Amino acid sequence: MRTCRRGLGLGLLAMVAVFVVVCGAPSVEFHRGDERIAVDLTDLVSRTGTVAYQGPAIDGEPNWKSAHSYVGVSLQDIVDSAGGLGEGTTLGIVAADGWYKVLPRSVVVGESDAGLAILATVRDEESEWDGAPMLVFLPEDEAFSNEDMLAALGPERSHYFGDSPSTTGMMVKNVAYLVVDYDGSAILPDEDASEEPSGPTEGVVLTLVKGSWQVEYTLADLQELDTLTAPGTYTNSAGVDRTSTYTGVPLMTLLGNAPADGTVRVTAADGYSMNYAVEMLSDESAGTWVLAYQENGEWMPDDPGPLRIVQIGESNPHFTSALSARMVERIELQGTYEPYTLRVTGAVDRVFTREELEAGVGCPCHTATISVTSKGETHEYSGLPLWRLIGYVDDNVFPDAEKGIHYNDEDFNDTLAGTGYQITLVADDGYERTVPSDLIARDDRFVVAFKKDGVFLDPESNGYMRFVFDDSVELPDGVSLKSVKFLAEIHVDL
Repeated sequence: MRTCRRGLGLGLLAMVAVFVVVCGAPSVEFHRGDERIAVDLTDLVSRTGTVAYQGPAIDGEPNWKSAHSYVGVSLQDIVDSAGGLGEGTTLGIVAADGWYKVLPRSVVVGESDAGLAILATVRDEESEWDGAPMLVFLPEDEAFSNEDMLAALGPERSHYFGDSPSTTGMMVKNVAYLVVDYDGSAILPDEDASEEPSGPTEGVVLTLVKGSWQVEYTLADLQELDTLTAPGTYTNSAGVDRTSTYTGVPLMTLLGNAPADGTVRVTAADGYSMNYAVEMLSDESAGTWVLAYQENGEWMPDDPGPLRIVQIGESNPHFTSALSARMVERIELQGTYEPYTLRVTGAVDRVFTREELEAGVGCPCHTATISVTSKGETHEYSGLPLWRLIGYVDDNVFPDAEKGIHYNDEDFNDTLAGTGYQITLVADDGYERTVPSDLIARDDRFVVAFKKDGVFLDPESNGYMRFVFDDSVELPDGVSLKSVKFLAEIHVDL
């Protein structure tokens, strides 16, 4: 699971897609002062290795993660191709979404306990891997321990999960920039870059379904509808604001006379789906929700386009990226939008609304995905880790309610969980199951799921929420645990 807690002190990041795929060739941009050098990773020698990373050691458990094999390019080769790295300098490894780590020269050139540092483009022989290129360390013993990290990076540059060191946080995914002596400030686009703007996507780009009626649109068709051009600002998963001027079709123009209590299901090209309330889409008090096809006067690329849902207006409305569905290809107007809640009680009571929960699930940084086998069939369930929800009510330390679903590692009370208390999961018909706190503590394998195989749960057969746990969980003696459909409440017995 990727956490939304990113590096501190990061300024506005221009989310220009520097990590591009041209004929399958990944590249990164090397920065030294005002100098920028595009480095094609396929021009350099491939390095291979296998490594297991160590997570935070909780309650004396070493917490080793599964080993993976990687193919990539060493940081030293990349740096050498761009002119080298001087003594006493550091190198910032910066992702497209703003997450970054700073490495001393000794780590970059492979002269530390971290071993060989690479940007991996293939994992477990999978070249179509959405994390690439990713910073990976390959020690000789094929095990990157927390001790290795502390010895190589020192306490200040190491990654921590709460108060515990954890090497897994050093995995910088989708690396876009390598910056000499990086200070965490904004990375702005190169104004001198002479990149030719891409043209509009050809053919059908959107299917709109309302009951038995269905229509297909090309970009030319959408341009013939009433369109709107205005600014909008969204906050990405790194906590960085990005302001752009978008052009698109107001969603209510497409939906027409939709019932105020209706639901709009949006499906992306990669199968991801998200539900919106018509009532929210039709509320223009802050701005207008549009299906955008241009950003800053340019046609959007296939990712995050060619169609994306954003909120725009003269007041430059601000919204979270979790509400901004990307790569939209299908919109369906469905039946009544039923409000639901999840009540979590303990030292305090917290009631999460449907909007809070589904906005939370809409951000990959909040979710966990697990495999569950039942009746001979295995499915993937995605949702919110149970221990994260318990962190809202196990004591008086929790995020502000106005933040919705928001994670702080220190919100979960490890000491209290270690003493042992019971968590009761209650369905809307009164059915309930209990689980001990020490079993689920900081374990993302126990999930309040909202999606099954990437699609929202069917309310008729599962309810809006379902408690499930991963196949890999080994229940201790005396613990009988099953999934809970139609989940409505969670009670923490303190």
